Amino acid sequence: MELTLRQQEILGYLKQHSDVQIDELSVMFSVTTQTIRRDVNLLCEQGLARRVHGGISLPANLTNTTYQFRREVESDVKIAIGQEVAKQIPEGATVIMGIGSSVTYVAEFLTGIKALRVITNNLQVARIFENNPNVEVYLCGGLIRCDHQDVVGHSVLKFFGDFEADIGIVGCGSVTPNLSAMEHEPQEAEITKAILVNSRQNWLLADASKWGRFASVKVANLTSFSRIYTNKAGLPVDLPVYPV
Repeated sequence: MELTLRQQEILGYLKQHSDVQIDELSVMFSVTTQTIRRDVNLLCEQGLARRVHGGISLPANLTNTTYQFRREVESDVKIAIGQEVAKQIPEGATVIMGIGSSVTYVAEFLTGIKALRVITNNLQVARIFENNPNVEVYLCGGLIRCDHQDVVGHSVLKFFGDFEADIGIVGCGSVTPNLSAMEHEPQEAEITKAILVNSRQNWLLADASKWGRFASVKVANLTSFSRIYTNKAGLPVDLPVYPV
C-alpha cells in the first residue's frame, strides 16, 4: 500500500529520531491521536516501524543505517566524546578501533599524536591516518561493507586475535534497560567481542540516544567495560562512567 504524504513525513521524522511518541506526532501534524494511530498501525503492518510504549520506533532492520547517516546523528555529542577520548590515549599505545561513526571522531582528534599503533576494521579510521607517518595502521582483510565503511567476516576475528592491544575502543548500536551493549547484526557483535577479548582495557563510546534505540544482538554488559564515555545521565554509580 502506498504511503500518504503524512505517513511519509512520519517515517522521515522517525528515521531522524529513532523513536517518537503518538502525542508528539499528533501535535506536530495538528490531527487527533486516533488519526496518528491509524497511520502508525499501517507503518507497523508494513514493517517500517515497531510499537513501543506510547509510540513507535525503528525496527531492527532499519536501525542499522548507513555510516553517513549515523555520523550526522548526535554529531555534536559524538564530537565531544571523540575529543575527550583522544585526550586519554597515551602516545605509543596500541589501540584497536572498531566500527562506527563515534570511533571515527576519535581518530580525527588523534591526527597530531607523535606515536600510535592502530589496528582496525574501520575504513574511515584507516583513511584518516593513511598519510600520517606517526601512526602505524594495521587494516584487516575481509568483506567490505560500503554503506557502513567497515570490513567484516571471520578473517576479522582472526586478525584481531593476533594482537593484544592496550586499549580497545568500540561503539554500539544500542543499550538495553538492563545495561547491555547491543549490536544490530551477529557479525558486528562478534567483531566487537573479539576487540574486547584482545584488549587490556575496553572503552565504550555511547551517546545518550543509544538508550532509546533497539538492536537485537548482545555484546556485553556495561560492567564489562573499563570506561564508558557518554552524556547519558543517571547511570548506576558503580559503572566506570566518564561523563561528557
